Amino acid sequence: APRRMRGRRRWRRRRRWRQRADCGDAVAMRKLGFAYHDGTTGLKQDATQAFMWYKRAADLKDVHGLTECGIAYPNGQGVERSNIRGYTMLGGAALLGSEHACGILGQANAEGLDGFEKDPQEATRWYREMEKCETLNSIEEAREEAAAWLREHP
Repeated sequence: APRRMRGRRRWRRRRRWRQRADCGDAVAMRKLGFAYHDGTTGLKQDATQAFMWYKRAADLKDVHGLTECGIAYPNGQGVERSNIRGYTMLGGAALLGSEHACGILGQANAEGLDGFEKDPQEATRWYREMEKCETLNSIEEAREEAAAWLREHP
């Protein structure tokens, strides 16, 4: 398709997401968050806007929105840095079935990250939970790390 046509399609898609998001659609909010995060669909990368849309989705208990906020807070991406808020949101996402959130909680316990004490039992629990999750939003490398941990800590 010609460049101008692709631009129009991106603009229409983005407008539909915005309309749906403004009507309370958490999936559309999340999609806008990803678009701002990645600088896609004609939007400039903007961590603050990305976080705002993720947070709106998270407030509606969207598992992806919660996971993304949980990642953004400890890293200070588009929001003031806060490990407590981040891991609270990751805990919520994990309880709603986020594979990635469970993996992050497993790693934090395994390695003693961000104020967590090293706790192999808790790490094992979160890595086992990761295997049961319905929202498969992690990367293969994280799945392999979890599997390796579980082989070493049966």
